[in-house]
Amino acid sequence: MVSRVFLDESPTLPIVYKCHVPNVDLPTWYNQNEQQVLKDLADFGAVLFRGFNIHSEEDFQAFVAQGIKETAKYVEGATPRTKLAKGVYTATEFPADQEISLHNELSYVTEPPNKLAFCCLDAPDEGGQTQLVDVRKVLNRIGSEIASEFEKRDGWLLRRNYGNGYGPSVEKAFGMDDIEEIKAYGEKVDLKVTQLAADKVVTEQVRKAVHAHPVSGENVWFNHISFWHTNTLCPDVKARMEEDLSLAEFPYSTSYGDGSAIDDDTVEAIRLAYLEEEVKFDWVAGDVLLLDNWLVAHGRKPFKGDRKVLVAMG
Repeated sequence: MVSRVFLDESPTLPIVYKCHVPNVDLPTWYNQNEQQVLKDLADFGAVLFRGFNIHSEEDFQAFVAQGIKETAKYVEGATPRTKLAKGVYTATEFPADQEISLHNELSYVTEPPNKLAFCCLDAPDEGGQTQLVDVRKVLNRIGSEIASEFEKRDGWLLRRNYGNGYGPSVEKAFGMDDIEEIKAYGEKVDLKVTQLAADKVVTEQVRKAVHAHPVSGENVWFNHISFWHTNTLCPDVKARMEEDLSLAEFPYSTSYGDGSAIDDDTVEAIRLAYLEEEVKFDWVAGDVLLLDNWLVAHGRKPFKGDRKVLVAMG
């Protein structure tokens, strides 16, 4: 009834449970086979369910109730997305002609989500893949010299500016309207919040570049260092920002944890490590993808046509 395979176009990730008979309820099947699925999730970091009876937002919500026991809010978010129901959002609403680089969701918060679930309701005409990468392999490819440098320099620093016309407002990012409430939140999660003016806020947080997986203890490259480094911005966007802003005013930037600049060669080595380990597959309407957020980074390729992908985390 259900085979366990890899896809021809993506022979290492994700592992796929492919249903060969109609109208099999995924939440019920998942509940009956959860231990095997969780073992595969721990081994591979990504599990794809294909051919099950998933056709609507409500169908996905029913799966999320089984697969993610406690959904999380999108706090400290950086990209536009719409909340649809408890714990369920649209995937990042970003221009179709732009790529979203590989990243682990909310790697910079103190309690990142352990799991992510994606659901494709409408597949694009072309492109739009959610590319994946095993961050254990990224760490191995980066090598000990770069990883050790981040450890010696206290990890990495993320600086974000709100209120300069780029990116979300601070209220949108935190889901809070009161700056004092945001500051109180920051004190709890090791986040420095500085109000420069009535509508301008700066946040800074220092995090480790390499983490131990919370269950297996494996070392993983888990951060947004290259994702939010200014050198990885689209050149046209960066040029426009440079006309309006100083580097310290960019909506986001990364450096070593001690505040020193990360050299261009290091950023490029990290970026290439992701690209060399990247895999991707074409979405099919009804697909559900379950990720271990600590093991597998994800992104999005440019696309043509309509694309509707939902996400839940927790």
